[in-house]
Amino acid sequence: MTLRLLALLWVFIAGSWAPGPLVTPASAAKTAPVALDCGAMPCAKIMPAASQFRPVAGARHWEGLDEDGDVVGWVALSTDFVDLKAYSGKPLVTLVGLDPDGIITGAHVVHHSEPILLVGIPEKALTDFVDAYAGKRALQRIVVGRADKPDVESVDGISGATVTALVQNITVLDTARSLGTSLGVFTASAVTPGHFVEDPEPWTFQQMLERGALGHLVVTHADLGMDEAADPYVDLYFGIADPSHVGRSLLGEHSYKHYKGQLAENEHLFVVFNRGSGSFKGSAFVRGGIFDRVRIQQGLREITFRDTDYWNMPDIAAEDAPEMNEGALFVLRGGRFDPGSPYDLVFLGSRYDHRGAFTRDFREFTATHQLPATLYVVDRTTNGIPWRQAWRNRRIDAAIFAVYLLLVAGVFVARQYTFVNLKRLGRLHMASMIFAFLVVGVYMGAQPSVTQIFTAVGSAVHEWRWDLFLSEPLIFIAWLFIGIVSLTWGRGVFCHWVCPYGAMNELAFKVSQQLGFKRYELPSRIHLKLRYLRYVVLAVLVGVFLWDSILAERMAEVEPFKSTFLVPIWTRQWGFIAWWLLLLALSFTMYRPFCRYLCPMGGGIALLSSFRPFGPKRRAFCSPCEICTRGCEYKAFRQDGTIDPRECFSCMECEVTYNDEQTCPPLIGLAMLEDRTDLSPRDQRKISRLRIDVADA
Repeated sequence: MTLRLLALLWVFIAGSWAPGPLVTPASAAKTAPVALDCGAMPCAKIMPAASQFRPVAGARHWEGLDEDGDVVGWVALSTDFVDLKAYSGKPLVTLVGLDPDGIITGAHVVHHSEPILLVGIPEKALTDFVDAYAGKRALQRIVVGRADKPDVESVDGISGATVTALVQNITVLDTARSLGTSLGVFTASAVTPGHFVEDPEPWTFQQMLERGALGHLVVTHADLGMDEAADPYVDLYFGIADPSHVGRSLLGEHSYKHYKGQLAENEHLFVVFNRGSGSFKGSAFVRGGIFDRVRIQQGLREITFRDTDYWNMPDIAAEDAPEMNEGALFVLRGGRFDPGSPYDLVFLGSRYDHRGAFTRDFREFTATHQLPATLYVVDRTTNGIPWRQAWRNRRIDAAIFAVYLLLVAGVFVARQYTFVNLKRLGRLHMASMIFAFLVVGVYMGAQPSVTQIFTAVGSAVHEWRWDLFLSEPLIFIAWLFIGIVSLTWGRGVFCHWVCPYGAMNELAFKVSQQLGFKRYELPSRIHLKLRYLRYVVLAVLVGVFLWDSILAERMAEVEPFKSTFLVPIWTRQWGFIAWWLLLLALSFTMYRPFCRYLCPMGGGIALLSSFRPFGPKRRAFCSPCEICTRGCEYKAFRQDGTIDPRECFSCMECEVTYNDEQTCPPLIGLAMLEDRTDLSPRDQRKISRLRIDVADA
């Protein structure tokens, strides 16, 4: 029953991913193709001028040839050029054709997993939408919905599937542009090298407006074809929050430091605040993870926002800022945003058009903004290595973290001095837990997670890239420490001494005991079975990751680490809050329940502990003795008296007992016998055996 309840909770917390299809259109029934094959795919449909197709050696595209054998264009598969997920968390696998003049000859979706197109909305809606790209220039600015600029071309959205339409638009255009760039049809544009300018004094809201730190976009109800209202539909203030004097004013001191510290090289903080009566967030990001109302357009690059890179910001921190109705902080990832160039914030508004029960009329509005020279200065040169910049940005935190980890390792290296009495051990452990929770967790946000195991597994299966690991300096240091100490002394050096969440759990338990809370422990028969659950969770998560990485990331929310250290808990959805509160409540009555039974990362580390050569010191006499067994919080002792290295959390209390001449039976017995003067031959032999036992240990 306990396992069943935990499994149901896990599914609940993992998120509300889309249900399986009730109908099976052709495009969704097939397995997603992994390579372009014009022999099996309708290339002729998207490039009618070609009479035959042939692959190009060493390239990802095929050539289309006319009857005379001349090249009339090229065909590409979107997944070979674009890494973009749609509503379902999977890509819209699309064939795209391009001719030598940069014209899109056609497009065709060969596979999709969009649940919203599998239930209720006909497949033809997507087919008609994609067919509209035939004959359009790849470099043409094309938007979904009506645009407010004369040089922008519009395509009608798919009513009820806005996110799918937005992603499909970017998929077709980016594939055509990337293909054309690789062939020399277009010239690639690079991100302008530069650096942010810092001011020691935070700017006021008025100063940010006057000095161009924020862009502004107003859309009225009339603009959307609605009845006029006193307040605008959206009244948006937006901009880059990377410079400290801007970020602190917008987000507040603590939040700015927290979120800025999470950025890797070429990642930026982007804020949007709204005073209007409508909303720029929409509802699609709740269901599918993609914000369909706002995005960034910079040149030919379109940048969409996902819920994984979003934090709710209800108001602007600056004292003179007006009250906002809603706000958001986004992280612009992948190095696609250029702080040195102008960009547009795009708002996609909609209203019911009365042509059908659920049909809507979409219209796009934009506002152009560019960071002024007082905030961003273009450089002449740049080193271009992202992970090096990440290490420079966090060099002080990395140094502090590394020194702390060396001190913890030093406690185990000098165990003959540190593990001699319970008082000294308790002080060392308490100091380590407080530092781990407050500094490593709350301040630095350096909480390792099973998601890094995902990264390692993905790199091992596909392509190993050290820059993926080096881009997060503190996490890299943490895992380096975990690997070394787990193979040397076991999992407990990290889990019991360093893990920020584990430290919070144990501190909560100690507080509850001081307050007189009743302690609860599972019966041994349940405990012995439930302790294997963390391995099941780990295996399921890794298996799901190899099948669907997005789903695995959602299911990894079984770890409450993000809600504890990375995202303010009050900004999360109520399901995550309930899960976090449940685990915290259990921590007040049970000793580290999550660590002992559920933690998938702990399960992975425990497997490394199987090979540790330096566990707590033991004597031959220890196996029949139950003094240490009775006092073990983690119940790491087997029935034969030996220690299970996968269950041992290196609390080292048993080693203190091992060194205590007032507690350890062999030491007590040896002292008592040596104090006697009337020793029999039998006593002499017993002393010899005890001395050998003590010496061999």
